[in-house]
Amino acid sequence: MTETTNTADAELATRAAELVTHWVSADTPLTEGQRWQLVGLQHPGSGHVEMWVWDDVLGWERALATALAADDGTAKSRERTASARATAVAAMRDMLLRGIPAGETANQIWRGGEGPDPREELRRLVAAHG
Repeated sequence: MTETTNTADAELATRAAELVTHWVSADTPLTEGQRWQLVGLQHPGSGHVEMWVWDDVLGWERALATALAADDGTAKSRERTASARATAVAAMRDMLLRGIPAGETANQIWRGGEGPDPREELRRLVAAHG
């Protein structure tokens, strides 16, 4: 993998993470479909690993929603909220980045190289929600 590919992957995953981070609010949880979409983008490859990824997504959502709920409108609170969003974006970016090689591996092992391109899946997410 080249440095250019790594940079492009990081930019794509960051953009997707920024978008999905805005799905989370203090009052409205992610839908089950949104959660499954985030799990699927990480290409867990098995039901066993899928459970761990599901827990990671729930923990990510819970941490961000808790931080958003604590926003009382003060400057200090807005600062904490912005920091929590930045942390959530970074965490989701990292999860999505891990999903790229996981998706490529799953395609090779289980789909004879014919499965969905994990980068294209992220591009579709960004196009649909960006």
